[in-house]
Amino acid sequence: MATPGAASGEGCSEPPGWFECALVDRIRDATLKIAVPPEAGRDLTLGDVLSFSRSADLETPAAAEPGDPGPDLERRRFADGLFLLTDEGALGELIPGLRFRIGGRACDLDHRLDGERAAGPVRIEIDRAHTGYTRNWPAYLSRRWKLRADAYSRFVESLVEAACAREAGSVLRLDAPDRVRRFLAAVAGRIYAAPYETYSRYLEPGAPFKSCDQTLDRILEGDGGNCAEKAMALYFIAHAYGIQAEMVLGGEEAAGKFPSRALRSILDQRTFDSEATRDAQRYWQHYAILCRPSGNAEDDVFCDVAGSNIPFLFLGAEEASTYLDPDRRAPIRVVITLEPIRLYYHRLARRQDLPLDLYYAMENFIASIDVIHTVDNELGLLHTGDYWVGAVAYRGRRELGRIVGEYERFVCRAGLDPRADVCFARKLVSARHPLLERFLGAYPCGAGRIIAADGRIRQRINSANPGTQMYYVIINLQKMPAHHRQERIPAKATRS
Repeated sequence: MATPGAASGEGCSEPPGWFECALVDRIRDATLKIAVPPEAGRDLTLGDVLSFSRSADLETPAAAEPGDPGPDLERRRFADGLFLLTDEGALGELIPGLRFRIGGRACDLDHRLDGERAAGPVRIEIDRAHTGYTRNWPAYLSRRWKLRADAYSRFVESLVEAACAREAGSVLRLDAPDRVRRFLAAVAGRIYAAPYETYSRYLEPGAPFKSCDQTLDRILEGDGGNCAEKAMALYFIAHAYGIQAEMVLGGEEAAGKFPSRALRSILDQRTFDSEATRDAQRYWQHYAILCRPSGNAEDDVFCDVAGSNIPFLFLGAEEASTYLDPDRRAPIRVVITLEPIRLYYHRLARRQDLPLDLYYAMENFIASIDVIHTVDNELGLLHTGDYWVGAVAYRGRRELGRIVGEYERFVCRAGLDPRADVCFARKLVSARHPLLERFLGAYPCGAGRIIAADGRIRQRINSANPGTQMYYVIINLQKMPAHHRQERIPAKATRS
């Protein structure tokens, strides 16, 4: 049961005399219920309810029992999306420009709620349309780490112990560049090995785009994320252990000068879906990370932990310059699903606002980002390297037939057999096609997670595109012709 001034992401039944509200964040697909005790008075305002939410955050211990996320975890995550953070990680003032609606009508903070009450909690919708990029990233990362510090630390230390055996204790001191590199190699290797997937966004409690700590939560549970989520998970761990790091952006055929001004304009004007901005947005399709074990640039380590068909990069400064030096930048040749591409990277030492604000936008501003990534951008639900599992949305049999034809032509162009190497299924639970049967046998855990997320996947796709139905599509990547396979990185480039 919620305590006085408490809030719950799980929901709570309202005790007699208590006043219950539900804060609804449609972009994040999240709802926070707040129960206000009777001693707060009868003339409650919207501002009063928000104050209770903030005070409850101050009163609740930062961490739950070891290994247990605790009932307050999602509530505390919700709260730092409403309030600015102080440098100490405490909740400050309400985020400037944040607005609220009740029954479709805009409401000020002094709006009285007593007249809104009906059966059930008062529904208050959050509107972020007039907010900016306000996140205090160092404070945010520290706050989020503290929410599950014991679980995160145990996980990281177990990785170092597995990789370094008897030397783990000395490596964990992180008091020399070589020890920091060995630490990073153990952690980065584990994140890379985590599945390249979007299905976990649809698992309860659901997150259309996962925060850095939500991604780490999923990795602890055997899931993963996409390139941005996994790179940010490594960034999150580096920050917790005092290792300097910066995000690196990249994209398909993004060989020219990085369009910083154009991308800043897209962020500020939120023209993410504009056809006119598509060329510039190639430059931030992909996330990687540059870690700095010391103040000496020669000790830098460049990591790409995305997974799927992108090779694991763990490069020292000399090897990394091949891909990051603007005067001689070379691409990585990879295959995304069946399409061979050239992936270029761009270091943004003085423009870290771009990757961090883009990440913030995907969390807070871009509606249906989960469906955009899974369906529209064809990241799919799971990419194992030898199988790709996606979802297609359609209206009627004619559109489904057109989509099936497009996929069959797609695999034909890659030299595969459309009868054997691609299949469509309404459900993954029954293997009515040899390809689906092989996938279910090879990846029972991944398949099981997709099956567990099935209801929410369909709900989110239909919410983004009302009236649509969904089919799964599975593509066999094992028979991909040799000339389509990814570039092999020299062994020295991935040494730990």
